Amino acid sequence: MRTGKARKMSGTTLVELLASMGILSILLLVLGATLDLALARFRGGAEKVDRAGEARVAAQWLERDLSSAVTSRSARLPRLPAGTTPVQRAFFEGRLFLPFEVNRTRGTGFGTAEGRSFQNAAPGFDSLVFATGGGDGGPAIVGYYVAYARHSPLGGDDAAGMKLFRHYRPGASHRGDGSAGGLLAFCSQQINDGWDETGPGAVRPVGAENPAAVRRGRLENADLPFVLARRFEDFAAMTPVAATQPWPTNPVRDWLKAPPPDYQPDRGGAEQWADPASPLHDSVFPDESVCDHVVRFQLEPRCRVEREDGTTELMDAPALNRHLGLSGGDEWPVLVAPDFIEMTLTTIGEKAALTLTEPGDWIVDFSATASSDSSPRRRLLEREMRTYRRHIPLPRRTR
Repeated sequence: MRTGKARKMSGTTLVELLASMGILSILLLVLGATLDLALARFRGGAEKVDRAGEARVAAQWLERDLSSAVTSRSARLPRLPAGTTPVQRAFFEGRLFLPFEVNRTRGTGFGTAEGRSFQNAAPGFDSLVFATGGGDGGPAIVGYYVAYARHSPLGGDDAAGMKLFRHYRPGASHRGDGSAGGLLAFCSQQINDGWDETGPGAVRPVGAENPAAVRRGRLENADLPFVLARRFEDFAAMTPVAATQPWPTNPVRDWLKAPPPDYQPDRGGAEQWADPASPLHDSVFPDESVCDHVVRFQLEPRCRVEREDGTTELMDAPALNRHLGLSGGDEWPVLVAPDFIEMTLTTIGEKAALTLTEPGDWIVDFSATASSDSSPRRRLLEREMRTYRRHIPLPRRTR
């Protein structure tokens, strides 16, 4: 006969199991939300670092190009006309010039209804083009502009946005559009003098008209050629032809004033590029972007001018035009190289960029305050915008 009390059996009831699972689910939800928030902050921080890096790269490209800018130098040239003012002589006498174009809209030889250095540049953004050191091949041409282009060349991917592009044409004696030689030769001959520095005894025949705009006292932007407008097709005959405009990589064709004939022109080989007569020199390849998601690209050139009393004044474009007696208004005088340029670059993140589906969406009125434009899009942009500023000096030169 078994004696004693029976051992009590222990276990988990269904109610206790359900309660435990409920608590575990709540803990997992809280943990998941915390992890998702942490990952979002990490992604946001990584994107900000990425965007800051892109802005630094763009500024470094611009600074490198400006560090070897070729704009003017002393030369043995005929004197300027008698009507030239003393102030103008101090800037322009006895010098050779190449244009330095900041937001330029007026000039000769452009041949299009829209007068600007880059036909394909988006309105509302600044642009820049100038000659820079090109090594043994001579001065090159470099430029910066903002254009509306797709993010990818893949079919079916229609996502697009404003990007900052760098345009480059290498220095060479080749006649084609792909090299800077023909464009710079045309500008130099039109601005300066076809007879300058050709050697002892090589002077203009008596009674021969001087073709150079500056030597005739025409110092206004409207009297001077654009860098990217025309080039000499034949140096011997000095025959000018219209130059092909640059274009961005993966452009939205409906947005371009002059769409490219082909996205992939023939790149040829080294032997063809070494031949000045090769048609490859008539190819200008699509420009590569140096910064994405751009809502602001602003350039503020400044020039230090010494007054008669010995003081120095830092002048912007309107002040410099007034000082030189030019009617250029707020357009930078293309014959004057600035001492420095203040670059302002504002970008937005991927989240905000995806909400901007039309080119006009990218145009931000920075003169309007947040209260005057309280639309959801503006509030989103205000939260997402990051602005970078860079003070970029040009090489010191004697005037």
